[in-house]
Order: sequence, then structure tokens, then C-alpha cells
Amino acid sequence: MKTEYLPSGTARRLVVQHFSPIRLGLLALIALVFSACTPTGYTPPVGVPTRAVAEVASGEPAISIAPTSGSAGVYVQVTGENWPEGSLVLIALRDERGRSGILAASTADTAGTISTGFLYPISPRWLAAGSHTVLAYTSDGRHEATALFQTGDDVEVTATTETTAAQQVDTATPTSTATLTAIPTPTPSATATITPVPTATPLIITDWRGDYWNNPNQSGPALLTRNDLVIFFNWGEGTADSRLGVDHYSARWTRTLNFDAGIYRFNIEVDDGFRLYIDNALVLDEWEEGAARTYTVDVPLSTGFHTIQVDYFERTGVALMRFWWERNDTFSGWKGEYFGNRELQGNPVLVRDEPQIDFNWGEGRPAANLPADHFSARWQRRVSFEPGTYRFFLRMDDGARVYLDSQLILDEWRDGADRTVNVDVTLPGGERALQVEFFESSGVARVGFWWQLAPTATPTPTLTTEPTATDAPTATPEAAPTDTPTAAPEAAPTETPTATPEPAPTDTPTATPEAAPTETPTPTETSEPPPPDEQGPPSQPGDGEEEPTVTPTAAS
Repeated sequence: MKTEYLPSGTARRLVVQHFSPIRLGLLALIALVFSACTPTGYTPPVGVPTRAVAEVASGEPAISIAPTSGSAGVYVQVTGENWPEGSLVLIALRDERGRSGILAASTADTAGTISTGFLYPISPRWLAAGSHTVLAYTSDGRHEATALFQTGDDVEVTATTETTAAQQVDTATPTSTATLTAIPTPTPSATATITPVPTATPLIITDWRGDYWNNPNQSGPALLTRNDLVIFFNWGEGTADSRLGVDHYSARWTRTLNFDAGIYRFNIEVDDGFRLYIDNALVLDEWEEGAARTYTVDVPLSTGFHTIQVDYFERTGVALMRFWWERNDTFSGWKGEYFGNRELQGNPVLVRDEPQIDFNWGEGRPAANLPADHFSARWQRRVSFEPGTYRFFLRMDDGARVYLDSQLILDEWRDGADRTVNVDVTLPGGERALQVEFFESSGVARVGFWWQLAPTATPTPTLTTEPTATDAPTATPEAAPTDTPTAAPEAAPTETPTATPEPAPTDTPTATPEAAPTETPTPTETSEPPPPDEQGPPSQPGDGEEEPTVTPTAAS
């Protein structure tokens, strides 16, 4: 056996048996040709693209988006450069009220580039005509960059042609080559070929981890797992994946994200059922069949990382699952805060925007993450009143109380069966702060609060900010002459003089004192709630109830 090393840049061994002089000459000629055409060092074969070496550009982090305008549901691609290698870059929207929920995320590669995207949200807050800021920022808050996205009825969807560093890296670099003249070569002996064993590509989760089952109960191991950018799907009567059926499947999405402290409104549009967990606590539970519908819930979150889990199942027909959130800083009705204890202690486990306080949970619970017994709630709201005297009603089972401008006007903070109390309050015009607190001990849970203008047919004592009470006797008509005439005491002025019928003559006239108001209103139980006022919630219906009575009290 004779071994010949060819003088090329790449060491190649050619095994030749029984060479003839002619064959040896041909091989030498081929070796000379390759030596002339190949420079010192190795050059990849022609047609094989070379990967450009990416250099991290110096400068501030930047992002670009495509398209730069559109409306709800459009997919916005986000690319960026100059981000710290390995940093987690989060994508959100920002306006004068603050940030939206995190819409997407990406980890910067060794070249400092990122690439991700999101579906533009359907919230009215982000659909107002004009420019909206797309914000990219590192999870440690040390770097950020922005781009503008235009919304409105007259915008046109435009795409950007900017080439990012990541796109340049994947571009093939042509190499100049020499043209070779084909020379017949001997056919080498067949050699064994080793076929490499393919290795599984590892699944990288950068956004939502989506696990899918081919059954509606998430039973057994997941059939497939994938990275989902967002939970914003409308599969219609189709399927979430070709490996799943069109009906009777389920999914679970999980993700851990960094939140700023605040109250966040989570929104779910679904067909058929879902469950929402935050930090392993069940927040919403609608695990049942149903047509397309939307749910919202406000949840207070502390600064830091929180884990979100969304479960979903599709039975038959249309398959729809959309999930998004945004920070909620305003409430259109009552701000309702719910606590997992009866003392209003700690942070609320649930916050809701509620149009009125009119609840009858029976022996149930207000939400899935609250107990059926031993919970409490607080509702707050500012209301504008016209000048006048108002009658405030409170219905409860078990205990409740009401504050008006931080002043306690109704206090029934005790265990007790279903009952209704009321109090009259005279108010000047203007905006007032109302606060209603409630606790449930056991059994039936119910609470309602409303008000109306107090009746004016019969003058009644009213609660005023400057009560003037007196124990002086009321004037009595002159009595008939007696053996010992006594002058009637002079009547003290009162707000509402009360006429006293003429009594039979007595030896000594008897004074009738007016009842003095007390500092804390004494609620009077009533059976029949009055009709609602235009400014208050509807009255609480009840069977066989009587007209409420009034207990005058003084403001402190």
C-alpha cells in the first residue's frame, strides 16, 4: 500500500493500490492544479454560505417595529439591537397613565439583538386615534428603548424595510473562486459512509409555555408543548394544532413575569371554559361549556415576579381563547376590595369595579379565591350630591357599616340575620366620599346599600353637620286657673317646633322635652325598602316589609 499526501491547504489522504506510472502522473497533475487554485489556509467549498461574525455594536439599545400602524389584532414584530448579552427584554405599551401588561419578551443573543412580537390589544385605552409608545426594557430596569405605533380609522398598515444586525448575520457571504477545468479522474474504491444520528432540537421557551392535550380534561402527559408568543387565539371550528382534533382538546399556558406594584385588570374572552391562577391561587373559575363570553377581574400585585397560569378546554364548535391584561388605575363605579378574613386585614385577594352594591351570595362566595364564610369586603366611591336631605339604607347578613366623608353614619358591625337599617342626613351640594364595609360570618351572605331623597311631607329631625339639640321643655298652652297658679316656662327655640295638644288642667304644667340626637346613628330595622333614588342603586326587594322608620342622629 502506498500513501500520497496532496499539497493542498486541506490534508487529504488518498489510498491507492497497484498504481501504474500513467495513473501516478495523472494524480500528480491533479495535485498541481488544486495547489495552484487553493490559497494557503482553508477556504470553504463554493456555494456553502459563510456566517458573518457578528460584532456587538456600541451604542444605546434600540428597537424597530413592523408594521408601524394598524389596529386591534395586528401582529407587531419587534426587533432590537445593542441590548446587553443574555438580558431579558420585556415588551409593553406605555402612555401617561403608565404601562400595559407585558405583551412579549425576548432574550438578547451574543450579538445584542432581540426578536419577538405581540398581537396589538383590543383595549379601548390603546385604540384611541394617535401615536402609542411601544416600550422595550430590561427586566432589571436599567435599559429601555421605544418606538411609535399609530392607531386610528384612517391609518394604513405599513411595514419597515430596515435590516437588523440579526438579519445581516444570516445572510450568505459569496467567496470569489477559480474556475477549474474538468480532468478525468479514476473512480476511487467505495468506502463505508457513517450516517450521523440526528439529535433532538431542545425546546426553548421565551414567552408562554403552551401544553396541549388531545382530551378536554388535561389528562395524562401533554401531546405537545410549544412556545406561544401570546394567548390570543381564535381557531373558529378548526384546531389549535394539526396533531390535535378539532374538538375535545385542552391546553395550559404558564409564564412568570415581573410586575410593578399596582392593580391589574385581567381579561379573558373564551369559548368554551377556562381557569385563571395567579401565584397558584385560583382567581377565576369558568370550567364549563359556553358560547363566546368575556370576563374581567382586578387583582392587586406587589412589585416582583408573579406566575400566571391559564387553563382552557374546547368541547365542540367554535374554539376561542384570548387573554390579556393592563394596569387599572381608575374605577367607573364602586372599587370593591375583598379579603379572605372577616376583619379587612392584609392585602385584598380580589379587587373589582362594581356598578352597585347589591349582592345576595346565599351560602356561596363572591369569587373562586374567597371562602364561603369568614370573608369581608370594602367598597369606596365618590358621589356628587345636590343640596338636600337624603335617606341612606343598608341591608346586610351578617355585619356592615357606612362612612360618609370618613364619618360613621350607620353601624351594624355584628353578627345577625338579614335586616335593613336607615338614617337621614342633610347635605350641602358637592362631592362626598362614601365607604361601605361588610363581613360574613357563616350561612347566608348578603349586602346592599342605596339612598334616596328623604320624604318631606312630615317634618322630621335630621342629621346636620352642626346639630343644635336642647333639653328645654316645649311651650305648653296656658292652663285653667288653679289654686296655685304657676307660670308656664318659656319655650326654648328649636329647629322644628313641635305642637303639643292642649292638656287637661293640672296643678303643675308638664313640660314635654324634645328628644336629643345621639352621636352615633342608631339604625332602625325596616321591613320594606323604599323606592330607589335616581342617584342611588336600586332598592333591595323584600316580601312583606314595612315602611322604614327614621332615627335622627347628630353628626360628630
